[in-house]
Amino acid sequence: MNVTFKTKNNENAIIRKLEVKDAQAVLEYLKRVGSETEFLLFDSRGLGITVDEEKIILDRFYNHPISLLLGCFINNEVVAIANLAVKERERINHVSSIGISVRKEYWHHGIGKKMMEIMIEYAQKSEQIITINLEVRLDNIHAINLYKNLGFLIIGSIPKAMKVNGKFYDHLIMYLDVS
Repeated sequence: MNVTFKTKNNENAIIRKLEVKDAQAVLEYLKRVGSETEFLLFDSRGLGITVDEEKIILDRFYNHPISLLLGCFINNEVVAIANLAVKERERINHVSSIGISVRKEYWHHGIGKKMMEIMIEYAQKSEQIITINLEVRLDNIHAINLYKNLGFLIIGSIPKAMKVNGKFYDHLIMYLDVS
């Protein structure tokens, strides 16, 4: 899967499945994006895993029959990552969760929306995925509005879901039926 498009700033971008060869770039991206916002579940230390551990994760996603891990590249540099992961147990394997991050300098360039649209379309074409769930920090208004515009519904909240620098933040739970 390779999708090329122009960002709102007229930059050439390509979205593709992340591969094992991307491990180092992904880890560097995660550290960078983690330092740019407190909305993510990690900080400037990234995920705290090695390149070899990241290679295993990338290989697992790349070869998974349903789950999907995409990167958006501009000038061969990772500027966004999105993942769609399905549950493995039979009774809940129709349920997926989605996550996305975009480098701050590329916020509001249409990259997050494009990646979400690709993930939703992929889920809709899947014979397995029926629902997509996500969690988003209550004060991440731009993300919440994007998800609402894509059809996600708020179905609940989790109080004190995240703690950053001693302060707690609630999460909204959002849901999209793709059946």
